[in-house]
Amino acid sequence: MEIVWLKRDIRIIDHGPIAQAAKSNRPLLFIYNYEPDQLSEHSVHGSHVAFVNEGLIDLDKQLGLYAGTTNDNDDDSSCTVAKAAEDHRNQSNGTSRTKYKYKYKFQVLTVCHAGILFTLNSILQQTRQNGGIHRILTHEETGHLKSFSRDKAVRRWCKTHSIILWECNQTGVTRCLKSRDDFSKMFTAFLQEPLWDTPTKAQLEKMRQRLVRKLKLYGLCESPLDPQQNEILQIPFEHRNDRADRQRGGETEGLAILESFLLRRGRHYSSGISSPNTSWTTGGRISPYVTWGNLGTRYIIHVLKQRQEELRQKKKANTIGAMDGPFLKSLAAFSSRMHWRSHFIQKLESEPQMETNDLCSAYQYLRRQPGDWNEEYYVAWSKGMTGFPFVDACMRCLIRHGWLNFRMRAMLVSFATYNLWLDWKRIAPHLARVFLDYEPGIHYPQLQMQAGTTGINAMRVYNVTKQGKDQDPDGIFIKKYVPELRSVPLEYIHEPSKMNRSVQAQSRVLIGSDEEHIQSCDGQLKMPFQPKIASKRDSVEFKSYPNPIADEKKSATKAKEIVSSVRNQNSTKRQAEEVYLKHGSRSSRNSNMDGIKPKALSSTVKRVKIDDQRNIRTMLIQSNLTNAGNMDKKKINTGMTTVSKNKDGQDRIDPFKAFSKHPSSEQEEAKQLVHTKECMHEPLKKNGNDWTCGACTYLNDKPLAPTCFVCGTKR
Repeated sequence: MEIVWLKRDIRIIDHGPIAQAAKSNRPLLFIYNYEPDQLSEHSVHGSHVAFVNEGLIDLDKQLGLYAGTTNDNDDDSSCTVAKAAEDHRNQSNGTSRTKYKYKYKFQVLTVCHAGILFTLNSILQQTRQNGGIHRILTHEETGHLKSFSRDKAVRRWCKTHSIILWECNQTGVTRCLKSRDDFSKMFTAFLQEPLWDTPTKAQLEKMRQRLVRKLKLYGLCESPLDPQQNEILQIPFEHRNDRADRQRGGETEGLAILESFLLRRGRHYSSGISSPNTSWTTGGRISPYVTWGNLGTRYIIHVLKQRQEELRQKKKANTIGAMDGPFLKSLAAFSSRMHWRSHFIQKLESEPQMETNDLCSAYQYLRRQPGDWNEEYYVAWSKGMTGFPFVDACMRCLIRHGWLNFRMRAMLVSFATYNLWLDWKRIAPHLARVFLDYEPGIHYPQLQMQAGTTGINAMRVYNVTKQGKDQDPDGIFIKKYVPELRSVPLEYIHEPSKMNRSVQAQSRVLIGSDEEHIQSCDGQLKMPFQPKIASKRDSVEFKSYPNPIADEKKSATKAKEIVSSVRNQNSTKRQAEEVYLKHGSRSSRNSNMDGIKPKALSSTVKRVKIDDQRNIRTMLIQSNLTNAGNMDKKKINTGMTTVSKNKDGQDRIDPFKAFSKHPSSEQEEAKQLVHTKECMHEPLKKNGNDWTCGACTYLNDKPLAPTCFVCGTKR
């Protein structure tokens, strides 16, 4: 028999395993497992499971559509593409409000609540007399470490039992990529391959006839499991709930949203994706569907190119409409984002330990010293109660919808890791849970990039108040998600802590803790600044909003000084060079996303030719030999190059090996540079020739430098 093992690929279009199964005549089984070890991962949330459930129902109906299957839930079936597109256009926030009902009974899919190896062993034992399992058809997956371990275990199991494991690429990511220089070429080759055939009506009927029935499997599920009904105990109780207004899952829904973007909404993609107000409609909004496999990467780019060609032909024939002017530019930007997505997933594929380890180990002590972690800061940040209205609105938006535009996500991470000095590894689980489109291959590389621990990216420290004024000048977004501030005058909406008490009274909001403003007198609530004739009812109507939990400017300045002190060390630069060779972008198209000329690298590395790996390595060797010669004058060990043999027996020069032999000295150097609890409260001393950048507030120690070292702003 053959098994189609479904994971993050719940769809029927451009689905390699289903296409292969459609061409076979062997007995067939479609399996999906609620795997206890995967569900216990700290990144899992009830909204993720609900979204997957909707995708499973949609796929089950599509596989059984032409066989005339019916069940009690058909009146709640997924809407057609046209209807879903219309529904999406009518929603101002781009979400579906249709409440999901857990009553559907699977007709085609075999769904189990058990580990995949346990299920496979059970299937093998029950079918061994009839030939057992011939092959397992599935997609490659770049997930977190637990899914990586599971996939390796399945491969070992298949090898032990002489079962063919056929894995299909669905993201354009290459396993065991030898050189980062080859990524673009491999990704282009992936895109140029034809789409997998969608099964015809006749093939679907034959597949249903071949289905293996009546297997006695542990944890067999007739219907989707509902975390809110305590049917999945592996998820902690506090994380089993669903999001109030999230997008609805399923391939049908995903196709409708993609269609509405390519035909209508994507017109102003380029100009609208930065603001949380406009990105709801101008953004693609397909990220959850790509993450959970409702839409395939290659299919999206395929239809995107068709739409682009259609618009080019209209432009050539002078028939393009006035409203379609920005469309080509916007779709080009969207295409770049799709390439960028696979580029980042390739990072995690090439280095799975990125989930737990800093990409550049020189930063491993940052934010992890005694006293660095502030639980009160974390709780306030995670609940949207920091006293910074724009930050709080963004977090509350995520909690409600599970979606937020990219720029605002980056701002949340920047604020947490710089202004609040929180460890990126400890905020990662919360963000994974609130992101409906949580994709490990983007999540961990981006967290490290925004936290400044990659070694190859410029520090991204957002001025959150300025971001609010720029992206939400009228306070529309803030007032929607921070209702306490709806009556606050516009001049104070971004900095309500500047309101005096009379303005607070007029706005009926208390800035600061209740203890600061509310006194108990004769059993009634009374505000010091409130008129004496105020009644208890009037007092209760006042809403409270916290003061800022940190000084935005001072905390950012101190954090940047600490990170820069580590970054400017020669040992850090050598590690950053190695990181760049392995993970850095080789295309200027990604320069804004993944800095092609990272600030931490030496000038010789910035000028390196990116089309020849040997040239890169040669220049790095020359650069390090030069540095080694300079360090010799300071009585520092200069033995930085080592000659060894590679797999082909050729000489390979490793300029980093000698350094790695002395980790203790590196660790001591880094420890001395890491801030302590006291240094976060004591300003660094400024020399007479030092100057402060007016844009990013970084203290530059080069008196003749024409531009800021950190942000590049002219002096």
